[in-house]
Amino acid sequence: MLIRICTGTPLCYNSPMEKMQLLTIIYIGSLFFFLMILIFYAGKKSDFRKIFAAVAAVLLCGALFLCVLSAEKGTLYFKPSEEPQVCAERFLNLVSEGRLEEAASMQSADEALFLSPRELGSAEELLLSRLQESYSCTITGVEALDGTHASVPASMEYLDFSKISPDLSEYVNTRMAEMVDTHRKSEIYDENDNYREDVLHKVYDEAMNEVLKNPDRYISKSDFSLEMDYTDGEWKISPNQNLKLALAGGSASGANLADNVRSEVLGELIYIPKIYTIEESAVKGPKPNLNNYGVAEDPMEIVRLVENNPKLTEGKKLFFDPNADFIHIKQEYYCDETILCYTWRELVNGHACTFAEIFLADPSQFRRKLSQDTFGSPIQKYASELSKEANAVIAMNGDFYKFRAEGMTVYQRTLYRFNPLKLELCHVNSNGDLLFTYAGDLENKEAAEQYIKDNDVLFTLAFGPVIVANGEPHESSPGYLLGQVNEIYSRSVLARGEPCHYLLMTINHGNNAPTATVAQTREIMLKKGVTDAYVLDGGQTAEIILNHRVLNHIDFNAERAVSDILYFATALPEEENQ
Repeated sequence: MLIRICTGTPLCYNSPMEKMQLLTIIYIGSLFFFLMILIFYAGKKSDFRKIFAAVAAVLLCGALFLCVLSAEKGTLYFKPSEEPQVCAERFLNLVSEGRLEEAASMQSADEALFLSPRELGSAEELLLSRLQESYSCTITGVEALDGTHASVPASMEYLDFSKISPDLSEYVNTRMAEMVDTHRKSEIYDENDNYREDVLHKVYDEAMNEVLKNPDRYISKSDFSLEMDYTDGEWKISPNQNLKLALAGGSASGANLADNVRSEVLGELIYIPKIYTIEESAVKGPKPNLNNYGVAEDPMEIVRLVENNPKLTEGKKLFFDPNADFIHIKQEYYCDETILCYTWRELVNGHACTFAEIFLADPSQFRRKLSQDTFGSPIQKYASELSKEANAVIAMNGDFYKFRAEGMTVYQRTLYRFNPLKLELCHVNSNGDLLFTYAGDLENKEAAEQYIKDNDVLFTLAFGPVIVANGEPHESSPGYLLGQVNEIYSRSVLARGEPCHYLLMTINHGNNAPTATVAQTREIMLKKGVTDAYVLDGGQTAEIILNHRVLNHIDFNAERAVSDILYFATALPEEENQ
């Protein structure tokens, strides 16, 4: 039972010492004054009423002192129903046992001490239930009393959200990567190419269930003082910041804690673009969508097409010039999210050139096709036929390996022919790079096979010569074995700029313009600013084919049956591109 003697307003003072001095003076002065009265009346035996009054005055003076002291100290005497250490132990036991409503009723403040999920059945509910199941509390010391306030040393084990978040993030990122790889794009991304919200939250809920199968991995321990105040006849828990943090899994987010964990994990999600590739062993690419072919009436339409496809073109220098001396004003193109190509005819240095500029999302889209998909097949076909069989978006002639015995032929990483003589060779690796070797570089078959392995070569072209290497002109011997390098001849060239950026060119008869020597062809490639360029079989073989249709003027106005082509394919699966 609490006995509060008196409360009042303290006298003014400048410091605690001055106040105590003032109280002492008042008390001693009052006591001396009333003692004198008592002594004075004590000699007069007949006046008992006055003696009683004097005694009462002394008692009243003492009471006055206690009132002044109470104003300073508060409650002067109380007798609680239980000791603070017992109260603290009862509170911590309730928390450990999960009897949180009973524990909450023991606090002095009217606030939500324990968190609750805002959505039942969600990952947040699971997270908070695991948190509350993780509480384990113990008293670690003896109470300390200061008037009506007590503190008891304690510790608590709890599920630490800061330890959970990294594993949640890792799981979500790994799972999203798997889904991007195995699902259609429309099942993962919305119309703005962002992850679909329903997919993200489904994966997050899955991650929470998986991670919390072993919650003991994420336990932390907090040491704190359990603070209590004596109120209305009993000890009440006064939650401090350390207790609140432990009860909230180490987070200061309060009621929004579980939502914030979700937001943090999904906010740190690594964006994984959908990457489409074509299997290396595939003999053809996915079928292109005919609706993605088009014709530009104005060269600036091509410029806008490039600008509207930054994922394919950003950071790459265009070979196309809208101010070029076009032979025909119209340009033809194909565009989807994995390939952009466009073609044009232009007079360059007086030569009638047909160009095709190509941007790829993945190097696996640059491919070679042999007739019958077999080295050495005796069947030869028109390049346009081979293009159709391969589902090529755009194609050009190859080296016509079957027409001659010279050279080195690599197909699907296998060396089939090694008779390089003095030829300059173009090797295409898995990154889509053009790698060149020159006469004498590969001394024997073993050296060639080692080169294929070391450089990850997919296929090799044997015609040449190399005319641009690493951005610099390359001049070959005037007596180069193939291609009549010093004669006026229809030419075919494969060139490259940045990774996954290519330029195809043929120089043909027509428009009152002559064909070209290899040196003149080199000058045109240098003018276009290519990094690497290699001459392929020319003459009647030189062709650029878009949508299985030949674009350039062919010698003798007729295709020549050949053994192979180079082609570029869309990587979009047909079910997503039709």
